[in-house]
Amino acid sequence: MRYLLTLSLLCSFFIAANTYAATTSEIYFVRHAETLGNVTHQHNRKNDRTLSRQGLQQVKQLTAKLGRLRSDAPFDAIIVSPKYRTLITILPFLKKYQLQAEIWPELQECCWQEKSSRLSSTTLQRGKMINLEPDMRRYFTFPNAEAHRKYASKNYGDGLLQTFKAAQLVRKRFAHSAKRILIVGHYHSGARLIEILQGIEPDGRYKLSNAKISHLKENSDGSFQLIDLNQ
Repeated sequence: MRYLLTLSLLCSFFIAANTYAATTSEIYFVRHAETLGNVTHQHNRKNDRTLSRQGLQQVKQLTAKLGRLRSDAPFDAIIVSPKYRTLITILPFLKKYQLQAEIWPELQECCWQEKSSRLSSTTLQRGKMINLEPDMRRYFTFPNAEAHRKYASKNYGDGLLQTFKAAQLVRKRFAHSAKRILIVGHYHSGARLIEILQGIEPDGRYKLSNAKISHLKENSDGSFQLIDLNQ
């Protein structure tokens, strides 16, 4: 009887372990390639929309690296910030493999301000419409009508709320789904998203490098573990 009970417990353990492994999701986060704004530290519309010479090279290298990852197993979803610098970072990969990415305004850059305000509100205002260039339209989609507008985050607290919304959407869509998700985003909001997904204080402790891949794997409780940073 004791032997049968032990065998039953072992079987239950292996079944549970296999079920967890089969439903574990993985996230690959990429910060956009280097822009003229990153190089000059003069952030204006032109500089933040223009990749540097190094940035253009990074896009080529990233496209090849993502292609190798894709050969192991395809990405089940590709999610991207609406900022132009993120769109042009991932566009060559999408074109090469004839894929589509979904634009999430929740992923746009934020949280660079002084930490003078926390979650001061539970609502965010929508801002400008997201306009895609004609040759981009077949490669990018929106999850709903509201997503066609950016968020008008005005301070650190707004940005933090926006990033919590992004993490909530990730969990709602992909928790325990056994999917591989590629997210293309930014330096400040990206670091905080990675922290929130791990269940730790979003203080921006991670320094995300341009066009490098960070890898997270889901835990049984729905949080994520950081496996690699800036690979």
